[in-house]
Amino acid sequence: MFNAIILTAYPEMFPGNLSYSLIGKALKEQKFNLETIDLRNFGVDQRNSIDDEPFGGGPGMILRPDVVEKAVLSIKIDPQKNTERIYLTPAGKLANQAKLGNFSKLDNLIILCGRFEGVDQRAIDVLNFEEISIGDYVLAGGEIAAQVLLEGCIRLIPGVLGQPESLLEESFSNNLLEYPQYTRPKVWEDTKKVLHEVPEVLISGNHEKIKEWRYKESIKKTKVKRPDLYIKKEQDK
Repeated sequence: MFNAIILTAYPEMFPGNLSYSLIGKALKEQKFNLETIDLRNFGVDQRNSIDDEPFGGGPGMILRPDVVEKAVLSIKIDPQKNTERIYLTPAGKLANQAKLGNFSKLDNLIILCGRFEGVDQRAIDVLNFEEISIGDYVLAGGEIAAQVLLEGCIRLIPGVLGQPESLLEESFSNNLLEYPQYTRPKVWEDTKKVLHEVPEVLISGNHEKIKEWRYKESIKKTKVKRPDLYIKKEQDK
């Protein structure tokens, strides 16, 4: 079973979004396990401090390496199990669908949530944390980023999605964005009294033509919105 272990100064933020919809149902059905470890339990001095001022000066505070180490060493897992440690930071390698797929196959994923101005680099290096980013922007901390990353992983676990075949055609599969989707009503009249119809092929009942149309639309959409992905797909050929 996939086991997510979160190292955080704010354990009360979990499970958060992970307690809703299909992901929340999977958590209740124990298709994955979620554990939080409070970094403040390993703080120093009478205030259980977990951060300190950066050497060299500068704004903000830095999470101490000794605090991170003690938190990591408190985790009791089978050393034979497939385990990885990641630190969520804007400076990390950008996560993608393939990366999430690899994470979802792990026995244990240990996630360090940064706060303040970051984490002492020695803790990241010595404790073998892989630095991962969910995007080129900065959040107040890694807790929301952890929930984003975990939702992307957990939905890939067999049995979590009601229709697992949908994973085969969604965005980023085969370096393509997903084709446009339509539902009822067949003809929609907007507030400006303009009529918008569903593409005729989708109601034709011809599954081969529908499949062909969807593939062409995926190509078209990827070319316009993510030319970088389209170039990669062409290179993969």
